[in-house]
Amino acid sequence: MISRNLHLISMHTSPLSQPGDGDAGGMNVYIASSMKAVLARYSELTLEVFTLDTAKDSPGYRRIDDGPRCTVHVLSLDQARGARKEELPAYIAAFAAEIKARALAPADVVHSHYWLSGMAVRQYAPDVPWIHTMHTTAAVKNAHAGAGEPLESQERFNGEQRIINDCSALVVNTPLEAQQMVEHYGAAHQKLHVIRPGVDTDIFYPEPKTNHSPTQAQLLFAGRPQPLKGPHIIIEALALLPESLAVTLTMVGKSHSNYEQQLIDRAHQLGIENQVTVLPAMVASDLAQTMRQADIVLCPSSSETFGLVALEAQATGTPVIATDVDGLTDAVKDEETGVLVADRSPAAWAQAIEQLVQDPKKRQRLGRAGANRSVSMSWSAAADKTVKLYNDLLTSRPLND
Repeated sequence: MISRNLHLISMHTSPLSQPGDGDAGGMNVYIASSMKAVLARYSELTLEVFTLDTAKDSPGYRRIDDGPRCTVHVLSLDQARGARKEELPAYIAAFAAEIKARALAPADVVHSHYWLSGMAVRQYAPDVPWIHTMHTTAAVKNAHAGAGEPLESQERFNGEQRIINDCSALVVNTPLEAQQMVEHYGAAHQKLHVIRPGVDTDIFYPEPKTNHSPTQAQLLFAGRPQPLKGPHIIIEALALLPESLAVTLTMVGKSHSNYEQQLIDRAHQLGIENQVTVLPAMVASDLAQTMRQADIVLCPSSSETFGLVALEAQATGTPVIATDVDGLTDAVKDEETGVLVADRSPAAWAQAIEQLVQDPKKRQRLGRAGANRSVSMSWSAAADKTVKLYNDLLTSRPLND
């Protein structure tokens, strides 16, 4: 095969960042894992990754060689230092210009992640075959937004519409997400490619559960602490559980705001502070061990294109309670590998938690089924489909000079 150069664009968050910390989450896991798997399968591919460092104390441009065929360009813009994610649209043009200036080789194909990155591609490489992965969209998030969740802007919706109209191919995680792209944005069916994310079963693997009590359980929430992810619902639900249940909650993740402190304060107000522990984001191996030690993992998000935490939890043999919405309905099989809750009210979640805590045999059954299912959902399978998509686009395009 002929050597090709892929540009991967992730403007607002680096694939090298710690998931669960600030704006880093499942998207970071997705990009980093798929990068690794694709490079392992496409020996003629050279990868350049471009991301933006918005820290106030940013040391400036950095080039990181992440393996022999992967270069990560950490770009820096003086005017964007200290900028919040919501302010980044103003810097898309400057970010695109910086990509042009720093790229080691012209792109044969571009893969952008999230709408900010897609808007940059339109400005710096308008004629290159271009794959885009949304991860989340304004239309779907707004449709499912709960109380206290800010709505996405019209600017974002318009940008996503332009991306869907202009890109060569649109990668979605599930058939449901493909349907949403058609319904909300009129996406052309021939552009849509369903590539399910995977899970690293070398890290996320099961161990026998030792807790068979119907009155005691360790609950776990892992992810970015923000209203969208629903940790406040768990706090409220915990206070509604009967006193006969000895249930504790561990929350893993760190925001860029004081949101987790608000959760701790609310636990104090409800008199359940001794049941709640908040920990910073963890590396994958530590998170996997924490999942194995938990009895139930909770995913009360209002919207998820897939829900990697749910899949990773199932791979460790831990049953999941998740919202019956979007990609979580694909990641979690209701009453087979976990429990889906239609209502995001604390009362509904308290009921779901209580029922599963009181049924240890069901927990064991769901956990085993989840671990068995996750074996077939690998990053290798996702990479094979991604490489095929790259090749299909590349074979229709001559080499760069």
